[in-house]
Amino acid sequence: MLNKLSLKRLRVLQKLVLLVIACQFVVPDNAALSAPMTSRIFHAELSAENQTRVTTSPAGGIADFKLDLTTLTLTWNVEFERLLARPIAASLHGPAQPGANGLPFVNLAPAGIKSPLTGSAVLNEAQVQYLLAGWTYVNITTKEYPYGETRGQVDVGSR
Repeated sequence: MLNKLSLKRLRVLQKLVLLVIACQFVVPDNAALSAPMTSRIFHAELSAENQTRVTTSPAGGIADFKLDLTTLTLTWNVEFERLLARPIAASLHGPAQPGANGLPFVNLAPAGIKSPLTGSAVLNEAQVQYLLAGWTYVNITTKEYPYGETRGQVDVGSR
């Protein structure tokens, strides 16, 4: 059951998502109307500096995502390098603003963890809202850094 504060946060998030969606349909004066956007692109820069715990690793990487707004299918390509230990998990986490932690909700390496990671998954509406609001991050964990060796906040747009 949601408490009042959680309910208030959910309403704020819903308003933010509606505002983001509404901004997609703003048409400048004298511009021709076009079909509504059917997909969104997202990107993350991975580094050890983005972790919430002290992580002294040279690890880094990039993650590119495409969300089909019709089917809610998220596809990805994640590349990472210079890990100090063998990777044990690669996940998309949320909801979490930069500097905060969230729960994993998409396994980015269902076929094994070897760079580059590619795949797809169907998201639910709440997960789509987290993504659109910038409240998701990629986290790659290793034996040496079980809370994450490299991490990147997912932002709307490409590199």
